[in-house]
Amino acid sequence: MDVKIGDVVRLRKAHPCGSYDWEVIRVGADIGIKCLKCQRKVLLERHDFSGRLKQVVFRDGYQSKRKKKMPRDYDFRSPTISLAKCQQRELMISHCLQA
Repeated sequence: MDVKIGDVVRLRKAHPCGSYDWEVIRVGADIGIKCLKCQRKVLLERHDFSGRLKQVVFRDGYQSKRKKKMPRDYDFRSPTISLAKCQQRELMISHCLQA
């Protein structure tokens, strides 16, 4: 199972505080998770984690069943929108304001 930092996962057994949901806070040879109810942090080996994992509830703040749609002008090479697209938007906005 491929998990990333910030994902919220549900484990098979409840934590003693009663919560099933955990946030992934560390990924590597071991996976660090934090209980969402009592904020307790636990470090599990990747093999143990994959055995205890029931489902991924949220991925990066979005529900896993919903697909994220990227904007058409999103530049995958950098996390920001390309300069040309920003200039096009500015021209469109200024044109709309003049009308």
